[in-house]
Amino acid sequence: KALEIDLEAQPDNHLVLSERYRDMMTVLMAQSKFDEAVKMSKQSLARKLHFYGGEDHLDIACEYIAIGLLLMEHNRLDDGLQMFDKVIEMCNRLGPGGEIVNRKLLALALGKQAVIRDEQGDLEAATELFEKSIAIQVEAFGEMHPETAKAYQNIATIYEKQDRL
Repeated sequence: KALEIDLEAQPDNHLVLSERYRDMMTVLMAQSKFDEAVKMSKQSLARKLHFYGGEDHLDIACEYIAIGLLLMEHNRLDDGLQMFDKVIEMCNRLGPGGEIVNRKLLALALGKQAVIRDEQGDLEAATELFEKSIAIQVEAFGEMHPETAKAYQNIATIYEKQDRL
């Protein structure tokens, strides 16, 4: 009902609509209606793309990550990779000197791509992606940060599968 009201009351590109679509996505996921949830998530993304006038905004990167995670959760790994590719492209356009959130999103997207490659059995690609993710984590947060520790733990599982431990 909230979405229906906001669709009537707000301009098509208003950020409130994006949030309503995200709320609907959450409800649909709880009801195990995956395909409908993905549609709602993409509607949320479309509103934000229109509002911000393109992809180069961290809020858009967060939307792509959310969609990518949703797709991963339902074993649509190649589709998930595409979403994380978009995040990586965006973060690279913003440059390595970007704010800490940009670096964190880049490391997250690389790490999720590594998980997908691992699940697909491509341990070499997974290793390369995890190594890139770790380098960014160390650069952004330092060696002794919980995010960096988690990245090391992730690559350790790959090394173990490759008998490199």
